[in-house]
Amino acid sequence: NTCRNVFTIVRGIIVNELRSDPRIAASLLRLHFHDCFVNGCDASILLDNTTSFRTEKDAAPNANSARGFPVVDRMKAAVEAACPRTVSCADILTIAAQQSVELAGGPSWRVPLGRRDSLQAFFDLSNNNLPAPFFTLPQLKAS
Repeated sequence: NTCRNVFTIVRGIIVNELRSDPRIAASLLRLHFHDCFVNGCDASILLDNTTSFRTEKDAAPNANSARGFPVVDRMKAAVEAACPRTVSCADILTIAAQQSVELAGGPSWRVPLGRRDSLQAFFDLSNNNLPAPFFTLPQLKAS
């Protein structure tokens, strides 16, 4: 199944949010980066705590610094209204990162769709797999 308007829907929400929060583009790109570095681009960073796992949102690299979750929730709601049960949260977060970079004046690239959403979060991997903010370039490349 496809959702022809998904890029337009996501972009429109980002454009609207940029009016009140000029940092949202960077925040969405960071969310995507933190999601992909931990077990792949599976939207696991968006999951809340359950009795089965602890959320990645509480991991040290994300706690009190990862932001943009309500914006992603609005994107998902709008996409679901237009194309029910068609676009994964992982794809929405990836599109949001791509559109954010483009809206900030950066390059554009094709975003292949079809990612699957994770059913669990990876708190420990979030603490261990994300590079520290003080890493040097060689350390970042090695990680």
